[in-house]
Amino acid sequence: MFGATETPYDLRFRALGIPVRVHPLFWVIMAIIGWEPENLPVVLIFVGCAFLSILVHEYGHGLTAMRNGAPASIVLWGMGGLCYNDTSRQTPGQRLAVIAAGPGAGFLLCGVTMMTYSALFGLTFSDHLAFITQLARQPSEIGPGLRKLEYGLHAFNPRFEIYWDLVQINIVWGVLNILPIWPLDGGRICEIVLTRFSPYQGRRWTHVISLLASGLLAVAIFTYTHSLFSTIFFGYFAFMNYQMLDSIHRAQTMGIYDDDSGR
Repeated sequence: MFGATETPYDLRFRALGIPVRVHPLFWVIMAIIGWEPENLPVVLIFVGCAFLSILVHEYGHGLTAMRNGAPASIVLWGMGGLCYNDTSRQTPGQRLAVIAAGPGAGFLLCGVTMMTYSALFGLTFSDHLAFITQLARQPSEIGPGLRKLEYGLHAFNPRFEIYWDLVQINIVWGVLNILPIWPLDGGRICEIVLTRFSPYQGRRWTHVISLLASGLLAVAIFTYTHSLFSTIFFGYFAFMNYQMLDSIHRAQTMGIYDDDSGR
């Protein structure tokens, strides 16, 4: 996979009993996503926040898998993060818990960030809500708590950048990750649930839903934001699910298809 193979330049470490490997392309892709021309500090802060957020997300998967008796390992690669664990040792309920723990950990990190800024700078719940919903559109309407931070949209402030990046990444990426798009967490949850209803057709239904959802999202992103990277990202998922549907159709035609992924 893109940026998942081992290289001599990988960053490796072990924490909380889980080995972690970071591929060099992870840093490159995150820098491209957070690129700000002529503003290297902003890019570096975004890369650091993305690293922390994705690592916390994958540790949510990994620690939950280990609690269920399955060893885990984490890879941060060109397309984000992967947590490897032995699903054959898990019941469907345990698998659901492992998958849901990833976005859950990200949302928890977002909450911890908000509580930390409330404790340090006196922000209220209304301030956080105003920051999230109105900062980009109407910065003059941000509440008094945020004004205490003396942040400005045009002046670099590390505290502002860290807060905004951690909140944005863990909310926006977290919500996108739980959409029913395979192989994202929401798509894998969809697969487990649907294969419980129909072990034979569950995977096919999952990829049909994922193809429609990712395709429509790619079109919507391009139409309303013109973000080429995000359009390609979800367009790639649509293509992946089309390929999966094609392989399932061929296997069914040949009479060799046996979907036991929900058992």
